[in-house]
Amino acid sequence: MVIICLLFGISRKRRNQIEQREQTKDLFSAWSFDRKMTYENIIIATEGFNSKYCIGNGGQGSVFKVELPSGQVVTVKKFHPLHSGELNSLKIFENETKTLLKIRHRNIVKLYGFCSHERHSFLVYEFLEGGNLSERLRNDEKATELDWIKRVSIVRGVAYALSYMHHECSPPILHRDISSKNVLLDHEDRPHLSDFCTAKLLRPNSSNWTSFAGTFGYVAPGES
Repeated sequence: MVIICLLFGISRKRRNQIEQREQTKDLFSAWSFDRKMTYENIIIATEGFNSKYCIGNGGQGSVFKVELPSGQVVTVKKFHPLHSGELNSLKIFENETKTLLKIRHRNIVKLYGFCSHERHSFLVYEFLEGGNLSERLRNDEKATELDWIKRVSIVRGVAYALSYMHHECSPPILHRDISSKNVLLDHEDRPHLSDFCTAKLLRPNSSNWTSFAGTFGYVAPGES
């Protein structure tokens, strides 16, 4: 069975209704919207997730650049297929989806929709032309384009996103994996925080202890 939720193009009131429903029902309740972006369109546009459309790989899955029939370009994060009895990938998929449904900020990547399928589970994001900050900094030519004014602006944008998550979300949200790979840049080099697989909601009246999460080299001392 295909279960797909498409979020872009809906009103704020409808989005709030979805978020309220998400808090009280299972994530995989069948939400259905008559939108141009469909599961079939994504499969066709990527030729069944052909590697030639892949623009990145990670521990949880692969990232694809997808042009829809409407001409809109989106990013699709396809999670590794589940094997019998495997729950970790499913939990990661649920965690990132639930977290992004709760937040909306100019410095956080936009979630357009998600799909849970026996063969393919994926998230659909806005496409950001600038790529991730890590790749930009590793390329000598592209790195020189990021002068100190732009770099300070990038740091400020990430700080705004974190401040929003920590102080304006209820419950507060911890990203837990802030690294240059998870900072995406748009065509004007504005930063957008991404990859919420390990994000955690800080529940009130809870100790909020967790196991280690994050990228080695980026985790602050004492992080747990």
